[in-house]
Amino acid sequence: MKRLAVFFLLIFTCNIYAQTVPHTATPSMFRPGHDIPAGVEHGTWDFDEWPGIDHRVVYYKNFRYGEPTEKTKIDYTLSVFDGDDHTGYLRTPEALSARFTPMENELQSSRYILAIFAHPDDEILLAGGLLARAAAMGKKVRVYLVSNGADGSRGFDDDENDALGGYNCASVMPDGSVRVATDLMGLAKPGIARRYGSVLGVDIAVLPVRYELDGETLVQIGEYPGLDFKKSYGPGTIMREAMARSIADLLARERPDMVLTHGSNGEYGSYFHKTVNLLVKNAVLQDRSGSRIALYTGFPEYNIDDNITHFLDLDAAGGAARRKKHEAFKRIEFIYKEGNDYDKPWNPDDEYMDGMFVKDYGYTPVTGKPPRYEFFQKVNLGDRR
Repeated sequence: MKRLAVFFLLIFTCNIYAQTVPHTATPSMFRPGHDIPAGVEHGTWDFDEWPGIDHRVVYYKNFRYGEPTEKTKIDYTLSVFDGDDHTGYLRTPEALSARFTPMENELQSSRYILAIFAHPDDEILLAGGLLARAAAMGKKVRVYLVSNGADGSRGFDDDENDALGGYNCASVMPDGSVRVATDLMGLAKPGIARRYGSVLGVDIAVLPVRYELDGETLVQIGEYPGLDFKKSYGPGTIMREAMARSIADLLARERPDMVLTHGSNGEYGSYFHKTVNLLVKNAVLQDRSGSRIALYTGFPEYNIDDNITHFLDLDAAGGAARRKKHEAFKRIEFIYKEGNDYDKPWNPDDEYMDGMFVKDYGYTPVTGKPPRYEFFQKVNLGDRR
């Protein structure tokens, strides 16, 4: 009997050990052409949703959306994981509440939630459930996108758009030259955003940003393919200053009491996302409307300089927020395609359609169902008297 007890104890100990000892990823863990280990329950696996990353993580070098020296897109096949990965998405609301504040409490006391994100789709991935929940609670909710999502996929018009009253796409290229155009996809994406926003019950609009560049009038931000992000949106640039003015004017005009935006590391190192984070934070700090805005950033899991302070259970109140987020995601026609497998690696230059990155946000591999929870950081803004 004693030997049998020792036998089961050894098995139990081995199982615990196997779940907690870090492992370096090997090719045998992956299906051909995929970058998520086989058998993972969710559409992603990561390095703990708790603040900070506690395993060795290898990042891609020269990832074109960031800078060469910074941590950006994770190279899963060279990183380390253990059985504790994914723990945030798999834990109970009670376990999360013991460590973080339920976002439901903050929504109850808020009057007007204003979300400011970079591109169409960012608002769904980072806070679609929260937006749907707030709207269902009868709160005033609006979303503004700093960029119209121009990507060159439908081509360009050399003339300004009469309906807009100017061009919608401009960038500075690596050689210092300037590209100004009307991006046709940049004309289409705002309509797509309005339609999937209606599923959430919120208005989604592109932020008007008016400026002059290379002798032409621009009325929206749109990124020309192959741009140099720092030359286009870095400190002191015309476009960055125009964006800053528009965001500050938006806050002064709308006077929200809660603002949502990107994390400080831009989720995957996106220079544009990081720029929006900084501009929104500065606008909130300098706001003189008297609204005492509370600022929250989304998805702290991969924003390695952020910390989770709040979470929202999308399955609460009958799960409507999660269902609406899923349905809205499926209406992002430039990302979602029925039967698409989101476990394939995201390479912006490969033959796969956009959207391969959504597994990093916890979406299931084929159906695109979002995870149960959204995580946020409440930004400490200090004394703003």
